[in-house]
Amino acid sequence: MSIEQTAWRDAEALSEMATEFAGWRLGRGGSGHYWAVRGNDLVRTRNVEELRARLHELTTMKRSA
Repeated sequence: MSIEQTAWRDAEALSEMATEFAGWRLGRGGSGHYWAVRGNDLVRTRNVEELRARLHELTTMKRSA
């Protein structure tokens, strides 16, 4: 897979997640880690699906609190 294809795939995944997780700032750093920040909450991982799962957990915890 070329760098360009990887960049498009990453942008698409982050765009979908931005819609799903309103209020979070999402991105991918030069180190290859995906990240999400909201207030004092920071989630950082190498796998975009793990990031999605962890954000679901945090969102669920905030709703039940």
